Amino acid sequence: MARRPCLSLFTLVCVISAALLAAIYFPIGFDNKKDETDSTANFIYSKNDVTEIKENEVRKYQLQGDKHCLATVESYLDNKGQFIIPSEELFSTLPDNVIACLYKRYGSTLQTYCPLHGRHGSVQNGWTFCQSGCYTPNANTMIYAISPVNDDVNEKSVRLKLNANVERYSIKQNTGWTLSKQLVVQKKVSESTGQEMDLTQLLDKLKSKMGKEDILIIDAGAITKQVMDTILKSAVLEKFQQVLIRTNYMSGGRIDYKAALRHYRSIYEEGFRLFWSREEWNCAHGLLTGCIYLHFMHKDCRDTSKKMDDTHLTIPDESTLITYDNATIQDLYTRYLTSLQIHCTQVIRPGILKDGGWNVCHDVKYRPPVNCLVYDFGIGNDFAFDDDITKIYGCEVHGFDPSMKMKSRKELKRHGSTMSMSTFQNISKALGHENRKMNIIKMDIEGSEWVSIPVMIKQGYFKDVTQLLIEFHAYPAVSYLSQLKSLYDIGFRIFWYHRNPFWKNLFVHNLTQHSSCYEIHMMKVGV
Repeated sequence: MARRPCLSLFTLVCVISAALLAAIYFPIGFDNKKDETDSTANFIYSKNDVTEIKENEVRKYQLQGDKHCLATVESYLDNKGQFIIPSEELFSTLPDNVIACLYKRYGSTLQTYCPLHGRHGSVQNGWTFCQSGCYTPNANTMIYAISPVNDDVNEKSVRLKLNANVERYSIKQNTGWTLSKQLVVQKKVSESTGQEMDLTQLLDKLKSKMGKEDILIIDAGAITKQVMDTILKSAVLEKFQQVLIRTNYMSGGRIDYKAALRHYRSIYEEGFRLFWSREEWNCAHGLLTGCIYLHFMHKDCRDTSKKMDDTHLTIPDESTLITYDNATIQDLYTRYLTSLQIHCTQVIRPGILKDGGWNVCHDVKYRPPVNCLVYDFGIGNDFAFDDDITKIYGCEVHGFDPSMKMKSRKELKRHGSTMSMSTFQNISKALGHENRKMNIIKMDIEGSEWVSIPVMIKQGYFKDVTQLLIEFHAYPAVSYLSQLKSLYDIGFRIFWYHRNPFWKNLFVHNLTQHSSCYEIHMMKVGV
């Protein structure tokens, strides 16, 4: 299912309004000025009143109605907040609802931190590697990709940017008249394909290799379970430094949670830690998907002469940026928005799994406390995120969107097409929030963020914001990099990102497909 375009008439309305009035103008449901204070209780919002509670108290979660598996998973975290799949003795006794919860939360619980990600190839089928310190692929790296998809451009990108070596193999399951269900691979080359061989033969070949920085990529589609059974049985993973697996555990219209988690546990026991994941929406079932792209790196540098480097990407001053050519600007912009600057171990997605949901850091230090406050700018008639934030954290949530012909969710009154606008300062004052800490601001305002952010920073509106969730709409430019730097300078660090894959937003640079729209999830250090 294609996502909605990230540009619309809303862009024109908001940009012109903000530019002409030289302030931050956000949508608010006031009909007229004379009664705007009286109207504040009726515009688009969800509220959960909590009294006599400490400001930073952590909310307790109940097992009953545990939609996002928060209470369930608490029992399977170690003292560092790391996700643990229990031993088989306990695992085999767990009820189905607990198994489903462990599966749901596994893919968004990052077990280790890789700050620099490198993307190669297409948005849909591209490869993402850890490119920090000793994990950076280089001329000594051999990348083995076992996949039925067209990944020719991925190989070209890797060779161009990293000078690494690549061998690609197609894979299928031969049933034949014997019904042996043999897993067969065939080497991919530019003009033809090589001779077929059994998967176990290829794995034996790979085990004989002596590389210390090699990478294994598995994209087996509907035969993921059978392929992973064979790979884990072969013990071939001990030869690799990174393992990328595009999983598909759909079976008979259902997700085989147990098979997936058993494989994930085996990968963990082999020493690999999850550093990134990408949920695929094309096989989503409600809040779950049977298809996830999981990216693992070994907990230790295979080459002991090298070290991990935790340095994250930063943006230089504008005086330096203006000296860069266009290619360098494009590289920096896309790399900056697709790398991490801080490690959030637990990430949840309030709202729907597909477009409309937003990721929130659920680590104890950063999760919204009881009596939290959230502003949501840009709703598009989708209240799922707002409703979930209220249910999960008990937050007071206020949403604003001038494109919606709705005065309030509560009253469902409609007004004319004239869009009422107000400044952030006036909104905060009208709602009595001038001295309240802002736990989350979510912004999806179709390009107007570039007009709003400089003023919000200058006037101190981000001072006490803990998490900032924002979709940036732009093609790479110096001015946008400068604004991203300004957010970094006041303490915001990226903990998650997502490319908008809608085809009209995509462009190609250096054999890699990028998007003009990125959902960026940040948390503020030092708050």
